[in-house]
Amino acid sequence: MAIAQNKPAQNKRAQANRVSWIDPLVLWSLAGLAAFALLPWTALEYGIFDVTGGELLAAYGWSSVNLSLVAVAVFALFMARPWRGLAAPAAHRVDALLAAGAFLGLLAAADGGRVALGYGAAVQLIALGGIAAVALARLGFIRGDAFMTASILIIVGLVILFVFFPISMVFSKVLVDLDGTFTPFAFFDNVTAFGIGRVLVNSLSLAVAVGVSTTILGLVFALYAARVSRRAQGLIKLFSILPIITPPFVIGLSLILIFGRNGTINDLLLALFGDGGLFIGQGNEGWFERSPYIYGFWGIFLAQTLSFTPISFMLLVGMISTTNPALEEASLTMRASDWQTFRHVTFPLIRPGIANAFLLGVIASLADFGNPLVLGGDYDVMATEIYFSIVGAQLDYARAATLGILLLAFSLAAYVIQRQWIGKKSYVTVTGKGGAGGFQPLPRWMRRATAAIAFAWILFTAILYGSILLGGFVVNWGADYTPTLAHYEELWTRGLGYGAWPSFLTTLGFAAVAAPLTAVLGILIAYVTTRRRFLGRNVIDFGAMICFAIPGTVIGVSYVIAFNTPPILLTGSAVIVIISFVFRNMPVGIRAGISALSQIDVSLEEASLTQRAGSMRTIFSVVLPLLRPALISAIVFSFVKSMTSVSAIIFLVTADTQVATTYILGRVEDGDYGQSICYGSVLIITMLAVILVINRVIGRSRTERQTAME
Repeated sequence: MAIAQNKPAQNKRAQANRVSWIDPLVLWSLAGLAAFALLPWTALEYGIFDVTGGELLAAYGWSSVNLSLVAVAVFALFMARPWRGLAAPAAHRVDALLAAGAFLGLLAAADGGRVALGYGAAVQLIALGGIAAVALARLGFIRGDAFMTASILIIVGLVILFVFFPISMVFSKVLVDLDGTFTPFAFFDNVTAFGIGRVLVNSLSLAVAVGVSTTILGLVFALYAARVSRRAQGLIKLFSILPIITPPFVIGLSLILIFGRNGTINDLLLALFGDGGLFIGQGNEGWFERSPYIYGFWGIFLAQTLSFTPISFMLLVGMISTTNPALEEASLTMRASDWQTFRHVTFPLIRPGIANAFLLGVIASLADFGNPLVLGGDYDVMATEIYFSIVGAQLDYARAATLGILLLAFSLAAYVIQRQWIGKKSYVTVTGKGGAGGFQPLPRWMRRATAAIAFAWILFTAILYGSILLGGFVVNWGADYTPTLAHYEELWTRGLGYGAWPSFLTTLGFAAVAAPLTAVLGILIAYVTTRRRFLGRNVIDFGAMICFAIPGTVIGVSYVIAFNTPPILLTGSAVIVIISFVFRNMPVGIRAGISALSQIDVSLEEASLTQRAGSMRTIFSVVLPLLRPALISAIVFSFVKSMTSVSAIIFLVTADTQVATTYILGRVEDGDYGQSICYGSVLIITMLAVILVINRVIGRSRTERQTAME
């Protein structure tokens, strides 16, 4: 009997001995030492597959920083608690020493690196972070949860490295000259330089106009789809999704095909009134001539309104659809008219959505690069000026940094104004109490106006995308309308190594890698910020807000400045392009995660933890299955935005990492509109197919859940 009672104790001791051999501290230490022994410390100029033996040997640097990191790993391996069996006070001192040594090693590598860090350095630094996470967890950080501690350290490290550090480097360029001279008045000099004021006025006036137009149109379409004719909701959603999956400047190209100098409108007028044109006055001055009036403010305004209105619609339609009709019924019971009810009840309840729509319209307009580049003409905006400051012959980093700072400041100001306008009022209309009845009808004139505007929009969008599809099947739009397949043959039939295939496959690869990383990182940030309280949480919140407000052009400039010199030399590589995709689109994953987590009761996770499941197992077994729709939506959106991104990566791509949007932009600059439209059509069809497949998967999942509940 005694032997039978001792068997469980013996099994526990045997299990503890087995666990000690896979202690995380041991694994991280061995990973760091293996990286030191097997991988080069410094970066290789031509990559690990195109390196000579001498270059590879020289890359194994025996620097003081490298040896100090190795010393930390050796000490961690030697002082692993399961091997030493130390008492609690001594073990805590060892853990504190390990954490301090790991953080000092990280700072030494960041500060002391005079050469570009390579694969070995990257793995060693990750190993140091793992050692620090284990040590902090054993000291009681996040209730001794090593997984959550490591997650928080990873998130804070990534936000500091790829958000705050690049932005700080942008600020440094206006304070320090190229030769290292401190220039405190350089920012003021650049702001007051000739032409900057005009660019600022142009950008701000355009952004405000686009914000107003997209918000009004989005509200009109949302009201029509949710409150006038639900049968047209699917059609409006279909046409609203097209601009989102369209590369930024393809809409500008289609406007040129319709309104440009050789566009359909000019051709139609000449066909109606002959070669002499339309007589509107005396003399030859009064005859109609081809006009390039699509270029400039109105061209950019129209293109951006077409591009960003669908985002406003999707923000507002959900909020309008979930408004409690009982509030409107109460207003009508008090003998208020339909207009008074809408003005004093419905409109105030959807004010947060209107504020968000206006904010996104302003920020998107400020950050838009493709449409102003194609349609700008002599109307300069900040996004294109930043591009020409770096890519042009002047190579003026100080001017680009100044414009980037101003662009970021305006975006943040729009964000703050939006938050202040919403205020701390309550907009809750969905409660646990049931509500009977339907929505009250809108005023008659509003129903007619929304219907007319919605169908005019649908008709114009159909014409616009019809020109995109047809433009790739004619020899030269505006000059020779002979049907041809030459553009498609040039791009797609010469083999995978020719035409558009290299850039298309590269873009698919980048997007396929970046999309899941973006979604997972965004949802992980949402989880740790909503479910955990820890030191540094505000840093993550602020970093996420910065990612939301920072324009893509500023990201591109900041990455060029920050990662073009040692110790972190990433420019010209595929890694920097993927990182820019991840942090440019990360706020979508964060918002999707926060919205989904707000609907999940914390007691589900607490039940899992009560059953002695760790936080990692709880997240993968309980949380992620419940977040599946949000995760898939974030992946789809990130994939689409990565496929169509241009404002950030235009500064980062090289001949070896060229993507679809830069390839199309090159054809546009060469005046080859046929191939540009052809390539854009293929991208639209590709992304539309991806979205439809994913939506079908999500829809099937929801149907099965409803059936099971029944």
